[in-house]
Amino acid sequence: WLQSQVPEMHYRWYVDTGPVQDKVWAEQAGIGWIGKHSNVISRQYGSWILLGELITTLELPGDRPHTNHCGTCTRCLAACPTGAIVEPYVVDANRCIAYHTIESRAPKLPPAIAANLQGWVAGCDICQEVCPWNQRFAQPTDVADFAPRSPLLKTSLEELATLSDEAWDELTRGSALRRIKPEQWRRNAQAVLSSSRYD
Repeated sequence: WLQSQVPEMHYRWYVDTGPVQDKVWAEQAGIGWIGKHSNVISRQYGSWILLGELITTLELPGDRPHTNHCGTCTRCLAACPTGAIVEPYVVDANRCIAYHTIESRAPKLPPAIAANLQGWVAGCDICQEVCPWNQRFAQPTDVADFAPRSPLLKTSLEELATLSDEAWDELTRGSALRRIKPEQWRRNAQAVLSSSRYD
């Protein structure tokens, strides 16, 4: 639509698909502020938001940057089971459950991570679950495309612990969870199953 209005304009779009500083830009654009857990928090929606960017050569008036509203709250720091939020606004990926369960390709999870998974097999949202902005303002989306729909949601830990490459291909097709490879699913599920903290 934008290019049809201004044909000489060039653009690129990103939705977690390139090395752009989407959180910093969201704060500068007035969408929200970067919270102490390092996620963008919107006064209207909390931090359960999806960021996307359209970078364009079109000159547009700037927005006012958002102000920070975390105040003295440190719930996210206190709740992180691995101490990954080492200080406000600083997350140590080497201690982060989400990093290790999604991004790390290591054959085994570090013992300090494996012992603190608390049932998490793909990512971790504890810091967001305890955030007062999410508890007070976040609401389920009414956008059908954002609703959970992966068959992985109905897959048991035991099935994930022995997930075949073929089953992974079928279960993750069309899902962002596809970035977690079959060996990672198996590794993560096996760690959760063997953790004494899992209920």
